Amino acid sequence: MSKASTRKTVTRYYDGVKKKNGWESVISDDMLFTMGKQTTKDKSSYVEITGRFLRAVTDSNVKEMIIDGDKACVVVAYDLMSPKGNTSTKDVVEILKIDGDKIAASTIFFDTEDFKMFMAD
Repeated sequence: MSKASTRKTVTRYYDGVKKKNGWESVISDDMLFTMGKQTTKDKSSYVEITGRFLRAVTDSNVKEMIIDGDKACVVVAYDLMSPKGNTSTKDVVEILKIDGDKIAASTIFFDTEDFKMFMAD
């Protein structure tokens, strides 16, 4: 897989995330998703988890993207709004594996405790 095709798939995904529309089309049916101790192995679980997160997102911007063959490491700044109207920006690091034109695996890194506290405030 070329760097250009990996970049194209990853860019389509994050463009869809920013618009909150179309990002699901880039996810493979058997997507492997890891966040801390939580792992899912299918598209519907990933879409559900990501959809919940995106409800708090008011904007997103890719800060860095490193491509190595069929893998990408992406740093994304998410502007968030809590249920009580508080705002914050949180950086998330995601390592993606691309298969064809789909994201086959994702491992995500962010401070989940900080996020939970922000959402509760």
